[in-house]
Amino acid sequence: MNYNLYLKYELDLNLDINADSGSLRKTIFADIMHQKRTAVANAKDDEPERTRIGFVHMIHYHQALAMAYGLNMTQFRDITLSVRSKVLLELDYTLITQETIDEVGVVTNPNIIVLVNFGISAAYRNKGMGEQFLKGLVKQMKGFCGYIVILNSEPVQFADRTQQNIIYENQGVALTGLEKDREKAQFKLNAFFQRCGFRSFKNYENAFICNVDQVVPDRMMVKHAVN
Repeated sequence: MNYNLYLKYELDLNLDINADSGSLRKTIFADIMHQKRTAVANAKDDEPERTRIGFVHMIHYHQALAMAYGLNMTQFRDITLSVRSKVLLELDYTLITQETIDEVGVVTNPNIIVLVNFGISAAYRNKGMGEQFLKGLVKQMKGFCGYIVILNSEPVQFADRTQQNIIYENQGVALTGLEKDREKAQFKLNAFFQRCGFRSFKNYENAFICNVDQVVPDRMMVKHAVN
């Protein structure tokens, strides 16, 4: 089933080439919104009846701007100090190897999106909404970035990082009711990312990458909510 899903971003992205180097890395939060078909049919232009069903947290690394400044990732400690920073460094324009290019493919836009967290509220799970959201997000990122990276696909219910669990709770995404068996949960999550167009990246455990240029465009599955 194809749902009417929208992303309501919390901020406007500044892509000004003359901005200072602090604009190379931006944190992006967005609400995942659902609009029923009956609401679409009877919608008023200024009062869309949408329900918040989840959230997404991403990091945008503006590598095109870094190239213009003559900078690379190693000069940004908030990126290179990450536990999984080696995954990202593989994609840095000064460090990328032919082996990596052969594996992940070339891109027309060197910018990188890191998918940090996303969750669907319990009442809307197991309906195909999560898969539609992620596939739609990939299509929406065409022209905005070349790669979308998942540094660690560990199921959130097993994460040792208490702060991450708090993020989900604060966003109204309960973790109760999720798969209790760790191995099964990891298998299901990895299979989910693969269905959405991601592939395992080198020998990094549970790391995935999607070459946005290689995604066949079709009708947008997730729209940008302007209201």
